Amino acid sequence: MSKADTIEENQRGNTGYSLEFLLNLDYEEIQGLSKERLADTPPVGLAHFIDRLDIDHRRVVLRLVSDDMATQILSEMDVEASAEVFENMKEPRAAKILEELDPDDATDVVAELEDEKREELLSKLEPETAQEIKELLEYDPDSAGGAMTPDVLAIRNSSSVDEAIQAIRQQSSELETIYYVYVIDNEDKLLGVISMRDLLLSTPETRVTSIMKSQILGMLQPDTDKEQAANIMAEYNLIALPVVDEDNKLLGIVTHDDVIDIIQAEATEDIQKLVGAGADETIHDSMAYSLKKRHIWLQVNLFTIALASGVVLFFEEQIASLPLLAVLMPIIAATGGNTGAQALAVVIRSLALEDIHDSDKVKLYLKELLKGLANGIGVGLIGATLAYILKQDLKISLVVFIAMILTMGISGFSGAFIPLLLKKLKIDPAQSSSIFLTTVADITGYFIFLSLGSWLLL
Repeated sequence: MSKADTIEENQRGNTGYSLEFLLNLDYEEIQGLSKERLADTPPVGLAHFIDRLDIDHRRVVLRLVSDDMATQILSEMDVEASAEVFENMKEPRAAKILEELDPDDATDVVAELEDEKREELLSKLEPETAQEIKELLEYDPDSAGGAMTPDVLAIRNSSSVDEAIQAIRQQSSELETIYYVYVIDNEDKLLGVISMRDLLLSTPETRVTSIMKSQILGMLQPDTDKEQAANIMAEYNLIALPVVDEDNKLLGIVTHDDVIDIIQAEATEDIQKLVGAGADETIHDSMAYSLKKRHIWLQVNLFTIALASGVVLFFEEQIASLPLLAVLMPIIAATGGNTGAQALAVVIRSLALEDIHDSDKVKLYLKELLKGLANGIGVGLIGATLAYILKQDLKISLVVFIAMILTMGISGFSGAFIPLLLKKLKIDPAQSSSIFLTTVADITGYFIFLSLGSWLLL
Protein backbone atom coordinates (compact mmCIF):
# COMPACT_ATOMS: atom_id res chain seq x y z
CA MET A 1 0.00 0.00 0.00
CA SER A 2 1.40 3.41 -0.99
CA LYS A 3 1.76 6.34 1.40
CA ALA A 4 -1.18 8.07 -0.31
CA ASP A 5 -3.32 4.97 0.19
CA THR A 6 -2.29 4.89 3.85
CA ILE A 7 -3.38 8.49 4.29
CA GLU A 8 -6.70 7.83 2.57
CA GLU A 9 -7.25 4.72 4.71
CA ASN A 10 -6.53 6.70 7.90
CA GLN A 11 -8.99 9.40 6.84
CA ARG A 12 -12.00 7.10 6.61
CA GLY A 13 -14.54 7.40 9.40
CA ASN A 14 -15.37 10.27 11.73
CA THR A 15 -12.51 10.09 14.24
CA GLY A 16 -9.42 12.25 14.28
CA TYR A 17 -5.87 11.38 13.31
CA SER A 18 -3.74 9.25 15.58
CA LEU A 19 -0.48 10.74 16.82
CA GLU A 20 1.46 7.77 15.42
CA PHE A 21 0.03 8.43 11.97
CA LEU A 22 0.85 12.14 12.10
CA LEU A 23 4.43 11.50 13.21
CA ASN A 24 5.03 9.30 10.15
CA LEU A 25 4.00 11.99 7.66
CA ASP A 26 6.51 13.65 5.38
CA TYR A 27 6.52 17.43 5.51
CA GLU A 28 5.02 17.79 2.02
CA GLU A 29 2.06 15.60 3.01
CA ILE A 30 1.05 17.81 5.92
CA GLN A 31 -0.80 20.25 3.67
CA GLY A 32 -3.05 17.39 2.57
CA LEU A 33 -4.46 16.85 6.04
CA SER A 34 -8.22 17.10 6.35
CA LYS A 35 -9.61 20.06 8.29
CA GLU A 36 -12.52 17.94 9.45
CA ARG A 37 -10.26 15.17 10.73
CA LEU A 38 -7.98 17.68 12.45
CA ALA A 39 -11.01 19.15 14.21
CA ASP A 40 -11.73 15.67 15.66
CA THR A 41 -8.13 15.07 16.73
CA PRO A 42 -7.33 15.63 20.45
CA PRO A 43 -5.44 18.94 20.91
CA VAL A 44 -2.84 17.19 23.07
CA GLY A 45 -1.93 14.86 20.21
CA LEU A 46 -1.68 17.75 17.76
CA ALA A 47 0.49 19.66 20.23
CA HIS A 48 2.96 16.74 20.44
CA PHE A 49 2.96 16.53 16.65
CA ILE A 50 3.46 20.26 16.03
CA ASP A 51 6.22 20.45 18.67
CA ARG A 52 8.36 18.30 16.34
CA LEU A 53 7.88 20.49 13.26
CA ASP A 54 9.79 23.53 12.13
CA ILE A 55 8.04 26.89 12.37
CA ASP A 56 6.83 26.95 8.76
CA HIS A 57 5.10 23.59 9.03
CA ARG A 58 3.66 24.48 12.43
CA ARG A 59 1.98 27.43 10.77
CA VAL A 60 0.66 25.19 7.98
CA VAL A 61 -1.09 22.91 10.48
CA LEU A 62 -2.45 25.79 12.58
CA ARG A 63 -3.96 27.40 9.48
CA LEU A 64 -6.02 24.23 9.00
CA VAL A 65 -7.70 24.46 12.42
CA SER A 66 -10.11 26.91 14.03
CA ASP A 67 -9.00 29.63 16.42
CA ASP A 68 -10.54 27.70 19.31
CA MET A 69 -8.63 24.53 18.38
CA ALA A 70 -5.43 26.56 17.86
CA THR A 71 -5.85 27.98 21.36
CA GLN A 72 -6.13 24.51 22.86
CA ILE A 73 -3.15 23.23 20.87
CA LEU A 74 -0.89 26.14 21.80
CA SER A 75 -1.79 25.83 25.48
CA GLU A 76 -0.62 22.19 25.41
CA MET A 77 2.63 22.86 23.55
CA ASP A 78 6.02 23.53 25.07
CA VAL A 79 6.00 27.22 25.98
CA GLU A 80 9.12 28.06 23.93
CA ALA A 81 7.66 26.39 20.84
CA SER A 82 4.32 28.10 21.43
CA ALA A 83 6.03 31.49 21.72
CA GLU A 84 7.86 30.86 18.44
CA VAL A 85 4.50 30.32 16.76
CA PHE A 86 3.17 33.61 18.15
CA GLU A 87 6.34 35.37 16.96
CA ASN A 88 5.53 34.34 13.38
CA MET A 89 1.73 34.49 13.45
CA LYS A 90 -0.19 37.43 12.03
CA GLU A 91 -0.97 39.85 14.85
CA PRO A 92 -4.80 39.87 14.58
CA ARG A 93 -5.01 36.10 14.95
CA ALA A 94 -2.22 35.99 17.52
CA ALA A 95 -4.04 38.57 19.66
CA LYS A 96 -7.35 36.73 19.32
CA ILE A 97 -5.84 33.42 20.42
CA LEU A 98 -3.89 35.05 23.23
CA GLU A 99 -7.15 36.54 24.53
CA GLU A 100 -8.62 33.04 24.73
CA LEU A 101 -5.70 31.50 26.63
CA ASP A 102 -5.92 31.26 30.40
CA PRO A 103 -4.08 34.25 31.95
CA ASP A 104 -1.25 32.14 33.39
CA ASP A 105 -0.71 30.34 30.06
CA ALA A 106 -0.84 33.61 28.14
CA THR A 107 1.72 35.14 30.50
CA ASP A 108 4.11 32.21 30.04
CA VAL A 109 3.97 32.68 26.27
CA VAL A 110 4.31 36.46 26.35
CA ALA A 111 7.32 36.19 28.68
CA GLU A 112 9.17 34.23 25.97
CA LEU A 113 8.57 36.83 23.23
CA GLU A 114 11.09 39.43 22.12
CA ASP A 115 10.48 42.80 23.78
CA GLU A 116 9.31 44.51 20.60
CA LYS A 117 6.94 41.71 19.64
CA ARG A 118 5.65 41.54 23.22
CA GLU A 119 4.72 45.22 23.26
CA GLU A 120 3.10 45.02 19.83
CA LEU A 121 1.00 42.03 20.80
CA LEU A 122 -0.03 43.44 24.17
CA SER A 123 -1.18 46.63 22.46
CA LYS A 124 -3.61 44.57 20.36
CA LEU A 125 -5.27 42.96 23.39
CA GLU A 126 -8.19 44.22 25.40
CA PRO A 127 -6.83 46.73 27.97
CA GLU A 128 -8.02 44.60 30.89
CA THR A 129 -6.35 41.45 29.52
CA ALA A 130 -3.13 43.29 28.71
CA GLN A 131 -2.97 44.79 32.20
CA GLU A 132 -3.60 41.40 33.77
CA ILE A 133 -0.73 39.85 31.81
CA LYS A 134 1.61 42.75 32.63
CA GLU A 135 0.91 42.30 36.33
CA LEU A 136 1.62 38.56 36.15
CA LEU A 137 4.87 39.26 34.28
CA GLU A 138 6.12 41.11 37.36
CA TYR A 139 6.33 37.84 39.31
CA ASP A 140 9.25 35.44 39.15
CA PRO A 141 8.22 32.61 36.78
CA ASP A 142 9.48 30.09 39.37
CA SER A 143 7.25 31.52 42.11
CA ALA A 144 3.64 30.93 43.12
CA GLY A 145 2.82 34.35 41.65
CA GLY A 146 4.27 33.26 38.33
CA ALA A 147 2.26 30.02 38.37
CA MET A 148 -1.08 31.39 39.59
CA THR A 149 -4.15 32.41 37.63
CA PRO A 150 -5.90 35.62 38.74
CA ASP A 151 -9.24 34.20 37.59
CA VAL A 152 -10.64 33.09 40.91
CA LEU A 153 -14.18 32.73 42.21
CA ALA A 154 -14.52 35.13 45.13
CA ILE A 155 -17.66 36.46 46.79
CA ARG A 156 -18.26 39.13 49.42
CA ASN A 157 -18.77 38.14 53.02
CA SER A 158 -22.19 39.77 52.96
CA SER A 159 -23.48 37.31 50.33
CA SER A 160 -26.00 34.53 50.82
CA VAL A 161 -25.66 31.03 49.38
CA ASP A 162 -28.17 31.89 46.65
CA GLU A 163 -26.16 34.99 45.69
CA ALA A 164 -22.98 32.94 45.65
CA ILE A 165 -24.52 30.40 43.27
CA GLN A 166 -25.71 33.23 41.02
CA ALA A 167 -22.16 34.62 41.00
CA ILE A 168 -20.81 31.22 39.98
CA ARG A 169 -23.23 31.07 37.05
CA GLN A 170 -22.26 34.56 35.93
CA GLN A 171 -18.52 33.99 36.17
CA SER A 172 -18.33 30.38 35.01
CA SER A 173 -17.46 31.24 31.39
CA GLU A 174 -14.54 33.44 32.52
CA LEU A 175 -13.02 31.09 35.08
CA GLU A 176 -10.40 28.46 34.28
CA THR A 177 -11.59 26.17 37.06
CA ILE A 178 -14.07 26.23 39.91
CA TYR A 179 -12.97 24.20 42.92
CA TYR A 180 -13.54 26.42 45.92
CA VAL A 181 -15.43 29.61 46.63
CA TYR A 182 -13.30 32.18 48.43
CA VAL A 183 -14.91 34.70 50.75
CA ILE A 184 -13.45 38.22 50.79
CA ASP A 185 -14.33 41.51 52.44
CA ASN A 186 -14.79 44.88 50.73
CA GLU A 187 -11.00 45.35 50.58
CA ASP A 188 -10.52 41.97 48.85
CA LYS A 189 -8.92 40.46 51.96
CA LEU A 190 -9.34 36.70 52.21
CA LEU A 191 -11.61 35.68 55.08
CA GLY A 192 -12.51 32.07 54.38
CA VAL A 193 -13.18 29.32 51.86
CA ILE A 194 -16.22 27.20 51.00
CA SER A 195 -16.19 23.90 49.13
CA MET A 196 -18.68 23.48 46.28
CA ARG A 197 -20.23 20.58 48.19
CA ASP A 198 -21.00 22.68 51.27
CA LEU A 199 -22.35 25.47 49.08
CA LEU A 200 -24.76 23.22 47.16
CA LEU A 201 -26.00 21.45 50.30
CA SER A 202 -26.83 24.70 52.14
CA THR A 203 -30.16 26.51 52.02
CA PRO A 204 -30.37 29.53 49.68
CA GLU A 205 -30.80 32.10 52.46
CA THR A 206 -27.81 30.88 54.52
CA ARG A 207 -25.05 33.48 54.87
CA VAL A 208 -21.74 32.35 53.41
CA THR A 209 -19.90 33.42 56.55
CA SER A 210 -21.77 30.76 58.52
CA ILE A 211 -20.57 27.87 56.33
CA MET A 212 -17.10 29.09 55.35
CA LYS A 213 -13.93 27.73 56.91
CA SER A 214 -11.91 30.59 58.33
CA GLN A 215 -8.86 28.39 58.84
CA ILE A 216 -7.46 28.32 55.33
CA LEU A 217 -4.83 25.69 54.63
CA GLY A 218 -2.03 26.18 52.14
CA MET A 219 -2.10 29.95 51.70
CA LEU A 220 0.84 31.11 49.60
CA GLN A 221 2.75 34.33 49.21
CA PRO A 222 3.47 35.45 45.62
CA ASP A 223 7.20 34.89 46.11
CA THR A 224 6.80 31.33 47.43
CA ASP A 225 8.85 28.95 45.29
CA LYS A 226 6.54 27.02 42.97
CA GLU A 227 8.15 23.71 43.95
CA GLN A 228 7.32 24.49 47.57
CA ALA A 229 3.76 25.29 46.48
CA ALA A 230 3.55 21.84 44.87
CA ASN A 231 4.74 20.20 48.08
CA ILE A 232 2.15 22.12 50.11
CA MET A 233 -0.64 21.03 47.80
CA ALA A 234 0.45 17.41 48.11
CA GLU A 235 0.73 17.70 51.91
CA TYR A 236 -2.77 19.10 52.40
CA ASN A 237 -4.44 17.12 49.56
CA LEU A 238 -5.96 20.27 48.06
CA ILE A 239 -6.81 20.94 44.42
CA ALA A 240 -6.19 24.71 44.55
CA LEU A 241 -4.14 27.01 46.75
CA PRO A 242 -4.93 30.70 47.31
CA VAL A 243 -2.19 33.30 46.77
CA VAL A 244 -2.36 36.40 48.99
CA ASP A 245 -0.16 39.46 49.43
CA GLU A 246 1.31 40.73 52.69
CA ASP A 247 -2.02 42.44 53.51
CA ASN A 248 -3.89 39.14 52.97
CA LYS A 249 -5.47 40.44 49.76
CA LEU A 250 -6.50 37.59 47.45
CA LEU A 251 -4.43 37.71 44.24
CA GLY A 252 -5.25 34.39 42.59
CA ILE A 253 -4.96 30.63 42.90
CA VAL A 254 -2.49 27.93 41.94
CA THR A 255 -4.45 24.98 40.51
CA HIS A 256 -3.66 21.27 40.61
CA ASP A 257 -3.09 21.00 36.84
CA ASP A 258 -0.35 23.61 37.07
CA VAL A 259 1.14 21.80 40.06
CA ILE A 260 1.27 18.55 38.08
CA ASP A 261 3.23 20.39 35.39
CA ILE A 262 5.53 21.85 38.06
CA ILE A 263 6.22 18.44 39.63
CA GLN A 264 6.87 16.85 36.25
CA ALA A 265 9.18 19.67 35.17
CA GLU A 266 11.14 19.72 38.44
CA ALA A 267 11.53 15.93 38.48
CA THR A 268 12.82 15.75 34.91
CA GLU A 269 15.06 18.77 35.44
CA ASP A 270 16.69 17.20 38.51
CA ILE A 271 17.28 13.90 36.71
CA GLN A 272 18.95 15.64 33.76
CA LYS A 273 20.98 18.03 35.89
CA LEU A 274 22.32 15.15 37.99
CA VAL A 275 24.28 13.96 34.95
CA GLY A 276 25.22 17.41 33.62
CA ALA A 277 22.58 17.72 30.88
CA GLY A 278 20.49 20.85 30.40
CA ALA A 279 17.56 21.20 32.77
CA ASP A 280 15.07 21.83 29.97
CA GLU A 281 16.89 19.92 27.23
CA THR A 282 14.87 17.52 25.06
CA ILE A 283 15.71 15.02 22.32
CA HIS A 284 14.30 17.48 19.78
CA ASP A 285 16.66 20.35 20.64
CA SER A 286 19.33 21.41 18.15
CA MET A 287 22.87 20.09 18.46
CA ALA A 288 24.16 23.59 19.21
CA TYR A 289 21.73 24.02 22.11
CA SER A 290 22.59 20.61 23.60
CA LEU A 291 26.32 21.24 23.31
CA LYS A 292 25.93 24.59 25.01
CA LYS A 293 24.14 22.96 27.96
CA ARG A 294 26.40 19.93 28.33
CA HIS A 295 29.88 21.05 27.39
CA ILE A 296 30.71 23.15 30.46
CA TRP A 297 29.94 20.28 32.83
CA LEU A 298 32.06 17.90 30.78
CA GLN A 299 34.94 20.34 31.21
CA VAL A 300 34.34 20.44 34.97
CA ASN A 301 34.24 16.65 34.97
CA LEU A 302 37.56 16.54 33.08
CA PHE A 303 39.15 18.71 35.76
CA THR A 304 37.85 16.55 38.61
CA ILE A 305 38.96 13.34 36.89
CA ALA A 306 42.41 14.89 36.51
CA LEU A 307 42.53 15.33 40.29
CA ALA A 308 41.77 11.65 40.78
CA SER A 309 44.40 10.73 38.18
CA GLY A 310 46.91 12.78 40.16
CA VAL A 311 46.46 10.39 43.07
CA VAL A 312 47.25 7.44 40.81
CA LEU A 313 50.33 9.24 39.49
CA PHE A 314 51.55 9.73 43.07
CA PHE A 315 51.66 5.94 43.49
CA GLU A 316 53.21 5.29 40.08
CA GLU A 317 56.19 3.34 41.46
CA GLN A 318 54.05 1.13 43.68
CA ILE A 319 51.72 0.27 40.80
CA ALA A 320 54.73 -0.55 38.62
CA SER A 321 56.04 -2.90 41.32
CA LEU A 322 52.67 -4.62 41.77
CA PRO A 323 50.43 -4.29 38.65
CA LEU A 324 47.61 -6.08 40.47
CA LEU A 325 46.95 -2.78 42.25
CA ALA A 326 45.96 -1.24 38.92
CA VAL A 327 43.58 -4.13 38.26
CA LEU A 328 41.75 -3.91 41.60
CA MET A 329 41.84 -0.13 42.02
CA PRO A 330 38.82 0.70 39.75
CA ILE A 331 36.70 -1.86 41.62
CA ILE A 332 37.24 -0.05 44.92
CA ALA A 333 36.43 3.36 43.42
CA ALA A 334 33.35 2.05 41.57
CA THR A 335 31.78 0.47 44.66
CA GLY A 336 32.43 3.69 46.57
CA GLY A 337 30.86 5.74 43.77
CA ASN A 338 27.73 3.57 43.72
CA THR A 339 27.40 3.82 47.50
CA GLY A 340 27.61 7.59 47.36
CA ALA A 341 25.15 7.74 44.44
CA GLN A 342 22.57 5.82 46.48
CA ALA A 343 22.85 8.28 49.38
CA LEU A 344 22.85 11.22 46.95
CA ALA A 345 19.62 10.09 45.27
CA VAL A 346 17.79 9.83 48.60
CA VAL A 347 19.06 13.21 49.83
CA ILE A 348 18.24 15.02 46.56
CA ARG A 349 14.71 13.63 46.72
CA SER A 350 14.34 14.66 50.36
CA LEU A 351 15.57 18.17 49.51
CA ALA A 352 13.00 18.42 46.74
CA LEU A 353 10.27 17.41 49.20
CA GLU A 354 11.67 19.83 51.83
CA ASP A 355 11.97 16.89 54.20
CA ILE A 356 15.40 17.80 55.62
CA HIS A 357 15.73 20.32 58.46
CA ASP A 358 18.81 21.68 60.20
CA SER A 359 18.26 19.37 63.17
CA ASP A 360 18.37 16.34 60.82
CA LYS A 361 21.75 16.99 59.24
CA VAL A 362 24.21 15.52 61.76
CA LYS A 363 22.00 12.48 62.24
CA LEU A 364 21.74 12.10 58.46
CA TYR A 365 25.52 12.27 57.97
CA LEU A 366 26.13 9.68 60.67
CA LYS A 367 23.43 7.37 59.36
CA GLU A 368 24.77 7.41 55.78
CA LEU A 369 28.31 6.89 57.06
CA LEU A 370 27.18 3.83 59.03
CA LYS A 371 25.18 2.51 56.06
CA GLY A 372 28.26 2.82 53.88
CA LEU A 373 30.45 1.04 56.44
CA ALA A 374 27.90 -1.75 56.92
CA ASN A 375 27.54 -2.25 53.18
CA GLY A 376 31.31 -2.10 52.91
CA ILE A 377 31.64 -5.06 55.28
CA GLY A 378 29.22 -7.17 53.22
CA VAL A 379 30.59 -6.21 49.82
CA GLY A 380 34.17 -6.20 51.12
CA LEU A 381 33.92 -9.82 52.24
CA ILE A 382 32.86 -10.85 48.75
CA GLY A 383 35.58 -8.71 47.16
CA ALA A 384 38.22 -10.09 49.49
CA THR A 385 37.14 -13.66 48.71
CA LEU A 386 37.40 -13.04 44.96
CA ALA A 387 40.81 -11.41 45.42
CA TYR A 388 42.01 -14.47 47.37
CA ILE A 389 40.75 -16.83 44.67
CA LEU A 390 42.60 -14.72 42.12
CA LYS A 391 46.00 -14.49 43.87
CA GLN A 392 45.91 -16.86 46.88
CA ASP A 393 47.25 -14.03 49.08
CA LEU A 394 45.59 -13.10 52.38
CA LYS A 395 47.33 -9.71 52.45
CA ILE A 396 45.74 -8.73 49.14
CA SER A 397 42.34 -9.87 50.42
CA LEU A 398 42.83 -7.80 53.58
CA VAL A 399 43.71 -4.69 51.56
CA VAL A 400 40.59 -5.09 49.41
CA PHE A 401 38.39 -5.70 52.48
CA ILE A 402 39.59 -2.67 54.45
CA ALA A 403 39.68 -0.38 51.40
CA MET A 404 36.09 -1.21 50.48
CA ILE A 405 34.82 -0.58 54.00
CA LEU A 406 36.55 2.79 54.34
CA THR A 407 35.80 3.96 50.79
CA MET A 408 32.10 3.04 50.95
CA GLY A 409 31.75 4.64 54.38
CA ILE A 410 33.30 7.93 53.24
CA SER A 411 31.30 7.86 49.99
CA GLY A 412 28.03 7.32 51.86
CA PHE A 413 28.84 10.28 54.10
CA SER A 414 29.81 12.39 51.06
CA GLY A 415 26.56 11.50 49.27
CA ALA A 416 24.69 13.18 52.12
CA PHE A 417 27.13 15.99 52.85
CA ILE A 418 27.85 17.33 49.35
CA PRO A 419 24.27 18.26 48.28
CA LEU A 420 23.53 19.91 51.61
CA LEU A 421 26.78 21.88 51.42
CA LEU A 422 26.00 23.02 47.87
CA LYS A 423 22.50 24.07 48.91
CA LYS A 424 23.98 26.14 51.75
CA LEU A 425 26.33 27.78 49.22
CA LYS A 426 23.30 28.67 47.03
CA ILE A 427 24.37 26.18 44.34
CA ASP A 428 21.75 23.85 42.87
CA PRO A 429 22.54 20.43 44.44
CA ALA A 430 21.01 18.57 41.51
CA GLN A 431 23.25 20.32 38.99
CA SER A 432 26.69 19.42 40.30
CA SER A 433 26.47 16.99 43.23
CA SER A 434 27.18 13.88 41.17
CA ILE A 435 30.33 15.35 39.62
CA PHE A 436 31.82 16.30 42.99
CA LEU A 437 30.71 13.01 44.52
CA THR A 438 32.42 11.03 41.77
CA THR A 439 35.60 12.99 42.41
CA VAL A 440 35.50 12.31 46.15
CA ALA A 441 34.77 8.61 45.62
CA ASP A 442 37.60 8.21 43.10
CA ILE A 443 40.19 10.15 45.09
CA THR A 444 39.40 8.47 48.40
CA GLY A 445 39.09 5.04 46.81
CA TYR A 446 42.38 5.31 44.95
CA PHE A 447 44.24 6.86 47.87
CA ILE A 448 43.00 4.43 50.54
CA PHE A 449 43.55 1.34 48.40
CA LEU A 450 46.97 2.35 47.06
CA SER A 451 48.15 3.49 50.50
CA LEU A 452 47.09 0.22 52.11
CA GLY A 453 48.58 -1.73 49.23
CA SER A 454 51.88 0.10 49.51
CA TRP A 455 52.00 -0.41 53.27
CA LEU A 456 50.90 -4.07 53.53
CA LEU A 457 52.09 -5.50 50.22
CA LEU A 458 55.27 -3.61 49.37
